[in-house]
Amino acid sequence: MERKIVEQLISGKGFNAICRDLAVGRNRVAHIRERARDYGYLDGSITIPPYPEALFPDPVDSRAIKTSEADLQMQAHRQWIEERLLAGWQPVTIYEELPVKTGRSSFYRFLHRYNINNLGEKARRTIIEEIVYAPGDALIIDWGKLRNVLDPETGKNRTLWMFIGLMGHSRYMMVHLVWSYDVPTTLATLEEMFKELGGVPKRIISDNPKCFSLEASKYEPLLNPVYERFAAHYGTVIECLPPGSPELKGKVERMVPFARRLYQAHGDGWYGINESQLYTNRKVGIANERIHGTTRRRPVDAFSEDAAALRPLPALAYEIEEFHEGTVRKDCHVRFRSKYYSVQEDYRDKDVAVIGNSKQISIYHKGKLIEVHDRITDPHISKSTKECHKTPWQRSMREGSFYRKRAAMLGPYVEEIIVRLLMQGNGFIDTRKIWGILALDKKYSAGDINEACQKALSVDAMSYRSILTFLQLKAAGNQEEKKGGFQTSTKESKFIRPIKEYQQLLNLGGNSNEH
Repeated sequence: MERKIVEQLISGKGFNAICRDLAVGRNRVAHIRERARDYGYLDGSITIPPYPEALFPDPVDSRAIKTSEADLQMQAHRQWIEERLLAGWQPVTIYEELPVKTGRSSFYRFLHRYNINNLGEKARRTIIEEIVYAPGDALIIDWGKLRNVLDPETGKNRTLWMFIGLMGHSRYMMVHLVWSYDVPTTLATLEEMFKELGGVPKRIISDNPKCFSLEASKYEPLLNPVYERFAAHYGTVIECLPPGSPELKGKVERMVPFARRLYQAHGDGWYGINESQLYTNRKVGIANERIHGTTRRRPVDAFSEDAAALRPLPALAYEIEEFHEGTVRKDCHVRFRSKYYSVQEDYRDKDVAVIGNSKQISIYHKGKLIEVHDRITDPHISKSTKECHKTPWQRSMREGSFYRKRAAMLGPYVEEIIVRLLMQGNGFIDTRKIWGILALDKKYSAGDINEACQKALSVDAMSYRSILTFLQLKAAGNQEEKKGGFQTSTKESKFIRPIKEYQQLLNLGGNSNEH
């Protein structure tokens, strides 16, 4: 209508005629005439744009420029929201599981603003090839939030999680309630599932959480070493799905809201995690005895086929290992449970993964094992440093080093002086002093050198020159004794009396006593 009014105004048609021909009000025609004059359509300075381009662009909505805090929070989790919508989740379920707290109206406005509210409907209309699993082939696992719990001890809210396992063939379901999904808790729960199943499936299918995959990938993820060791112990295969592909494990994704619905009748009362676990086990047991909507079989009956194909459990249970990610320090040590373990200098400032059990500490870098240490159990020892990782001056100080072996052959005091000289350097070895002392055995005996070192230690004069002086003084004294006299020095000085004067005084004193 705006285009028709402007065209007739340009053609020179009268105001009343336009109102009569187009059946529009005078106010509307007047308003459009003023806008057309402002844009320059009536004076011919600007031509009318071709249809369907608008004559008058819509004014900028100032509200669209502003971004609310809730929108920014949900924007950070947009991919997570879209993945759940594509998996067929209802928007209300996604709102309940949203990692950030926001209003319900803000959440639905976010879906409409970015036109993602229909993703779920489109996904349900898409033809997806059915994934069929053979008996005993796959255990599919996933996590989901069950509820918030007010801790009676601390008075703070805690999140109670569900760890769900589903056998791909029989749809037999297991639900374990946990407080966290860290590495020890996850592996311990998987071990409990294996015991409940009575065997080990051929593979475990999951997403890419940190406890399973250090780095997600579309082609080959970087697996967590502790998870690899766990799988190797039980003889099963790990399958971490590509990121953003929840439909590849849709069988267990659908069980998350279902398991939450099973717990619905429990109520808001909290009587401990054990009570909730018993209640969940009873409800899951009822669900496993019902006819499944897809297979038209009871999972508890179909599970007999899975059980016959499972691998037997190993004779020894897996020792749950601790896992830690850290950065190698400047001194080439990585911290693990308040103790420090050495690695090669090449890994300084690099991120590593540390796995520890009761006996050993294994250090990995990008999935590669780089070092193994015996675990430190002595509370008085804080560092485990291998000899090959020590610096040259540190290696020279250890027992059995070349310097200490050579010094020990001359005597214990010689070895003590050599050790002190090595420690004085703070990383710099003054080999001239050390070799000067060790080379004294070419002229002096080992006993004399050891005695000279003892004297040097007593006066805290730990140098080659000091030890040589003590040796020379002893050698000079020995020569005087051989001559039958005692003279410390033949060199005259104005500050030193000759030794003959002292001998004369001694002789005079002896004569006076006789009288």
